[in-house]
Amino acid sequence: MKLLSLRNTLSALALAIAVTPAVNAQQTLTSNSTGTHGGHYYSFWKDSGNASFTLYDGGRYGSQWNSGTNNWVGGKGWNPGGAKVVNYEGYYGVNNSQNSYLALYGWTRNPLIEYYIIESYGSYNPSSCSGGTNYGSFQSDGATYNVRRCQRVQQPSIDGTQTFYQYFSVRSPKKGFGQISGTINVGNHFNYWASKGLNLGSHDYMVLATEGYRSSGSSDISVSEGYGGGSSSSGSSSSGGSSSSSSGGSGGTITVRARGNSGGENIALRVGGRAVAQWNLSTGYQNYNYTGGATGDIQVEYLNDAAGRDVYLDYIQVNGETRQAEDMQYNTATYANGSCGGGSYSEIMHCSGVIGFGGTSDCFSGNCR
Repeated sequence: MKLLSLRNTLSALALAIAVTPAVNAQQTLTSNSTGTHGGHYYSFWKDSGNASFTLYDGGRYGSQWNSGTNNWVGGKGWNPGGAKVVNYEGYYGVNNSQNSYLALYGWTRNPLIEYYIIESYGSYNPSSCSGGTNYGSFQSDGATYNVRRCQRVQQPSIDGTQTFYQYFSVRSPKKGFGQISGTINVGNHFNYWASKGLNLGSHDYMVLATEGYRSSGSSDISVSEGYGGGSSSSGSSSSGGSSSSSSGGSGGTITVRARGNSGGENIALRVGGRAVAQWNLSTGYQNYNYTGGATGDIQVEYLNDAAGRDVYLDYIQVNGETRQAEDMQYNTATYANGSCGGGSYSEIMHCSGVIGFGGTSDCFSGNCR
């Protein structure tokens, strides 16, 4: 009886395993679809042809298409979208002869808006619409973005065939092809658009998308959410300045003490090779705090160098230790000897670049916690 009971138990367990679907199993789509996979929202759309879209675990997706497809777009991200910091990395397999874009792509309702933050593109700049309006440029994430509004008349949308505006931020210089990575502080774009009267509505989905139009190519992209998203910042400095940082994870606090020369200078805290926080500086010294679990090499990056702008980076504090910027050798942001990055041991960041402060596990003074 005991042996029979054990056999029955094992049989039932095997049956349960056999009928339990795999969680986030790899799936290749060849027809239009939206949904959730790997903890991320996804969207895949094409009007004709044989483009395919593969869902991998987490924020990763792959795509393949050729000139037999007229137009297609797909990606992974969030629903609803919003003022997030979006990190991406992977492979973008096109070249300058192919009409394709890699972009943060999303929609809002009331008003109905289709928006693109273009990181890379091939043969055609997607903001080159006839009759569009230019709205200047701004700097974010180490690049200049040119802003343009276009109008689509009776074209497909998330609400069927409609007439609506498109907002474009196009990166200059654009990212290259092949292996690719980057960070998009989406709130910076939303804020700039709003300052020009380009208002958004209620957010629907937002994905880091690949798009192709009568072209050939492939992509394998992973997307994740970073920290410090634009318009949702909160004050965390000793003198009331605005900043934004991670709200989760374990570990200690990294404090960055800095000011701008003219105000509006933008810096990012990079730990372990990725941006974990980003702040806009005032002209007075303030402490900007990141609390989270990131580990690895620490860099402070100056993102938006322009005439009249400089960053004065006094020090950072990590593990209870103060690390002075003028004591750090790795520096690509100081102008000296006729070039950016031509000098070390300086707290003045004249150029877009970084000062390295060692690792989160380092202790230079012997007074670390």
